[in-house]
Amino acid sequence: MQIAHRSYRNADVIDITGQFNFGTRKDFSTALEKVKQAGSTHVILNFKGVTFVDSAAIGLLALAAQQFKSGNRNLSLVGAQGTVKQVLNLAHIEQMIPTFASEDAAISGKAA
Repeated sequence: MQIAHRSYRNADVIDITGQFNFGTRKDFSTALEKVKQAGSTHVILNFKGVTFVDSAAIGLLALAAQQFKSGNRNLSLVGAQGTVKQVLNLAHIEQMIPTFASEDAAISGKAA
C-alpha cells in the first residue's frame, strides 16, 4: 500500500493505493494520526487506487470514524470502486463514514 497526503481546498486528502489490509494497518494509522495532529478538521480518504480491503481495514475505518466523530472532525471517503466498493457496502461503511462521488462533493457535503 502506498499513502500520499495532500491538501485540497479546505480539506486534507489521504490518497491510498494498493491493498489495504492487516499488513498495512500501521501505515494507515500513522498517516491518519499525522493529519489529526496537524489539526485537520476534514480528512478525505481517496480510495480510487485501493485494490483490496480486508476485515482489519474495515475495523480501522470504523475506529477512525469514531475518533473523528468524537473529536468534532469530518472524515469522508471517495473513489471506492469494484470489489472494494462492494466490500465497503456489505460492511455498511457509509453509515459510519459519509461516502461521496468526488472530493468536491465531499467538501460541499453532497452525498453520492
